[in-house]
Amino acid sequence: FVTSLLYYGVTLNSVDVAGNHYLNYLLLAVVELPSLLFCCYLFTRFDHRKPISFIMMFSGLNCIVSNFVTEGSFWFPVILVVLVKFGISAAFASNYLLSAEIFPTVVRTNGLGISSVFSCVGSISSPFILQLSFYAKWLPLSIYGVLSVISSILLLFLPETKDKDLPQTFEDLDN
Repeated sequence: FVTSLLYYGVTLNSVDVAGNHYLNYLLLAVVELPSLLFCCYLFTRFDHRKPISFIMMFSGLNCIVSNFVTEGSFWFPVILVVLVKFGISAAFASNYLLSAEIFPTVVRTNGLGISSVFSCVGSISSPFILQLSFYAKWLPLSIYGVLSVISSILLLFLPETKDKDLPQTFEDLDN
C-alpha cells in the first residue's frame, strides 16, 4: 500500500517541484532504470528485508526533509525528489518478490492478489493525498514520508526469505 502510494504520489507531485515541469518528469523517469539495477545488486548481495527497509526509510526521510527546503533553492528540492523516486522505484520493484516469498505455496497466488489489491488502493489514494496541498503545502510529502518510515520499521518484523526454502504450508511459517 505505502510503496504504491509513495511511488505514484512522487510521480504526480513532480509538477509541483521547483523548476521546469518537463525536466522534473524526465529526471523522475530516467532514474527508474538505475534504481532497478541498484535493487538487483542489493538483493544479490544482501538479505531481502533490510535493504527494502533501508530504501523505504531513505525515501521517507527525503520526503520529510524536502518540506524544510527553502523556497529560493532550485536544485536541492529536485535532487531530493529524484532521490525519493530512486528509492521508491527500487522498493516498488521488490514488493512482488518479497510478497511471493512470504506466503506459503497453498495461498501464494491469493496472497499476491490481495497484496496487489492493496497496492492499487494505494495508487488510487495518492492523488487525494496530493490534494491536501491546498490546505498546507507541506502536508502531502509529510504524509508520504511518515507512512514510509513506519512501513520501513514494520518491514523488519517480516521473516527473512533470502536463501531459505519457500514455505509450502502454514506450519512451515511457524518453523
